[in-house]
Amino acid sequence: MREKTRVDAIYETLRDRICLGQYGHGDMFHEADLGQEFEVSRTPIRQVLQRLASEKLAVVRTGVGTVVEGCAPPVVRNYLEIQSRLLASVAELGLTADPTPLEETVASLYFRASRLEVKADPERFWLAFKDLRELASRLIVDDLIRHMDELLFYRTAPTIMMGARSRPKEAVAILKQNIDAIVDPIEKGDYPAFFSALAPNVRRYAALVPDHL
Repeated sequence: MREKTRVDAIYETLRDRICLGQYGHGDMFHEADLGQEFEVSRTPIRQVLQRLASEKLAVVRTGVGTVVEGCAPPVVRNYLEIQSRLLASVAELGLTADPTPLEETVASLYFRASRLEVKADPERFWLAFKDLRELASRLIVDDLIRHMDELLFYRTAPTIMMGARSRPKEAVAILKQNIDAIVDPIEKGDYPAFFSALAPNVRRYAALVPDHL
């Protein structure tokens, strides 16, 4: 795995801000301000914005600049269905890593989700939600499938997070149910079963998708 570059780090920061709603649909990125914030020239900022556009998290508008591009709710629901089927295929085809000890990672996720049940916080929810996806990503051995899963996750995440902010208790309940389902497979080191348990729970996030952006 290649080492992360400065462009990677800035890209991930802006991507997280989009998912958290700090940049909303239609908001414009200002290259000069971002360059000053991250203490880089406009060249890496433009590389980051081009990457966001290529991932369909933003769009370049001629004569305007780069703006955040939301994903229509019906499309988000379709993507969640596709992601669910993709993860089910990982289980069916055995495209999983060799068993490695992950109990501590899952225990940490379980604990964080339990704390969210007491006090729902959008940023902490996002971090746990993202960490669960990254755990799954580590267990997918095929690079193409892993990249497809990442694309689907980040295409849907900003809209899901809109629902999580407006209905935090419902969002936490779905996340907790998702984590509960993977505890036993992880403890057994049965990663196909992990993906079989994860796949149907991905569909549950469709309940958080609002009718309109």
